[in-house]
Amino acid sequence: MNIAIISPGPFSVPPVKGSSVEHDIDEVSKVFGPGHQVTIYTRTCPDYPQSAREEHREFVRFAYSGPRPYLRRVIRDLRKRQPDVILVENRPHFVPALRRHFPRAPIVVNMHSHVYASPPLISPEQMRRVGRLADGILTNSEYLRSHFIEKLRLPASKVHAVHLGVDVAPYQAARNSRAVKKLRRQLGLKSHHRVLFYAGRLIREKGVHVLLTAFRNVKERDPKARLVIVGGTGYGSNRENAYVRRLKALAEPLGDAVIFVNFVPGAQMPLYYQIGDVVATPSVWQEPFCRVNLEAMASGKPVITTPRGGIGEVVNHLGSGFLIPPKEWPKELPAVWETLWSAPRFRSDMGRRALMRAGQFSWHATAQEYLRVFEEVIAKRTGRKQVQGRQPLRSIG
Repeated sequence: MNIAIISPGPFSVPPVKGSSVEHDIDEVSKVFGPGHQVTIYTRTCPDYPQSAREEHREFVRFAYSGPRPYLRRVIRDLRKRQPDVILVENRPHFVPALRRHFPRAPIVVNMHSHVYASPPLISPEQMRRVGRLADGILTNSEYLRSHFIEKLRLPASKVHAVHLGVDVAPYQAARNSRAVKKLRRQLGLKSHHRVLFYAGRLIREKGVHVLLTAFRNVKERDPKARLVIVGGTGYGSNRENAYVRRLKALAEPLGDAVIFVNFVPGAQMPLYYQIGDVVATPSVWQEPFCRVNLEAMASGKPVITTPRGGIGEVVNHLGSGFLIPPKEWPKELPAVWETLWSAPRFRSDMGRRALMRAGQFSWHATAQEYLRVFEEVIAKRTGRKQVQGRQPLRSIG
């Protein structure tokens, strides 16, 4: 199968600054296998050559000065290739132009959240038109699938929920790295400190303010508690805005118990997760998936999170972690923290269950489900016989 993947454009594939959509494109395309040829359209980047071939993948890079000129360049190149299927990553407004130029091509849109499917970026009417023009829509959770079907009235038969994956190996390899102790020392952490860890963008939707407010109550009960916050305002950006200043104001009374670390490239994150004992993701918005939870579990860490959006499809309450509504964090986080540290066996068992749970989310399984959807839309669009016998390697949920 010849697969063309159109990345959004603002960031490169593979990602340099940690952008999540580009990370997912890179990981899933690696495991499509040698029986499939993949062309990935992305932006030029000083870290990579203009174009490159890597086994079954070819990267075609264009300068990015905005979505329209970028898409025009992609369309010109697509005409030469005539792929079996076109996968549009997280940019539904690309679909009408692609359908005009390729009226018979199977087109699938991969939506990583509802942000680019909502005003002001696109109207409900325009999104419904995308649903009519596209042959299929992928989502990373059942929650997001239901959102598109119920809120936007997209055809249920066209919307497919496929969870993202994680490669457990680098996170487990980091557990035994000597660099963990060195990193803890660099951050001022002592061997007796009990570390709550946050990784992600410093934006309101991620609920970092909720975490800091709740952690104040944890610190009152546990002088050994420390909070490490890794991330910037955006992918690769450490710009200090009003929200970051608010977070630092909340942290100031806690002194050295709160440690802010700037943006860390994705390749270094397996090591950083190991400095924490427990990982917190206090999301206050409807998270479509929340990949940080999966990475934390791949590190063998219990997760304290919220039941927002699709998070509950990944984290099992009292299994691999705790699901606590954001409003209850100031009261519940200290109690959960005390439980985890008063019963070391409980904490270690939860970490093991978290690791086992992470192992159920492989990139190979994600790729197999993508291929199944591609075969289905190709069969419907072209009348070509669908490949029989492939079974999903895991179910959603």
